[in-house]
Amino acid sequence: MAGSQRRRRPPAVLAAGAALLAVVWLVGPRSQPPLYDSLGPEPYRYCQPPPGQATARPPARVDHNLRVVNGQSPPIDDSTGELPPQAQLFASLGAFALPAGTVTIRVVIECAPPPSVLPLDGPLDGNVYSFTVSAGGTPLSLRPGQQAMVVLRGPAGTPQAVLERFESGQWMRLQTRQAGAGGVDTYTAMLGDLANVALVVTSTTVPVATGDDHTGLILAALGVAVAIFAAGALVVMRGRAGSGRAGADS
Repeated sequence: MAGSQRRRRPPAVLAAGAALLAVVWLVGPRSQPPLYDSLGPEPYRYCQPPPGQATARPPARVDHNLRVVNGQSPPIDDSTGELPPQAQLFASLGAFALPAGTVTIRVVIECAPPPSVLPLDGPLDGNVYSFTVSAGGTPLSLRPGQQAMVVLRGPAGTPQAVLERFESGQWMRLQTRQAGAGGVDTYTAMLGDLANVALVVTSTTVPVATGDDHTGLILAALGVAVAIFAAGALVVMRGRAGSGRAGADS
């Protein structure tokens, strides 16, 4: 009877480990971007790779026309094609001042060469991006009181990154927020006028919005589940090996 109980324990251990793995999967975050061909975000694509960095593909860009409706600029919700996007632009309906008779507007998001004047408060983190909205080849301005939101993703693992805009020969720091629990290395800021924008690694601590992130708890539970599952599998294999030897001896 005792031997029968010992033989029944390994399957019970395996079942407990599998159940815990299933629970961790169910309670884990669902807001992660699609996988490209591996775990985690797609490697950063550099416009001009720094020494020692390789870029398999060039950065994606946005360049398309949107139709004007009832004399107002349409809502803008554009993102470059990386996973997750490296640059995004959002603007509400009627955010831009339009010349009379405008039928379409053109939205362009693309990486730009760094200017000769670099930020004074730290090095650039990734690409400089140019955001433009135009009509008939003329850049459009945001209407008074209107703002557009830009979002940039930087290279992985950079601390204390802030968004800065370059205009009229100088860099100006923007009020920067981290893009939620799922936005690793991704930051947002509001603009009163479109310009070239980049992430900058500053030498001072910058407060960012922090959400309810249960990543540490989930990883700990996952580790326990894997350990239980592995231990159960090892016991089962040893039990089968012992049973095989006993059969051979008989």
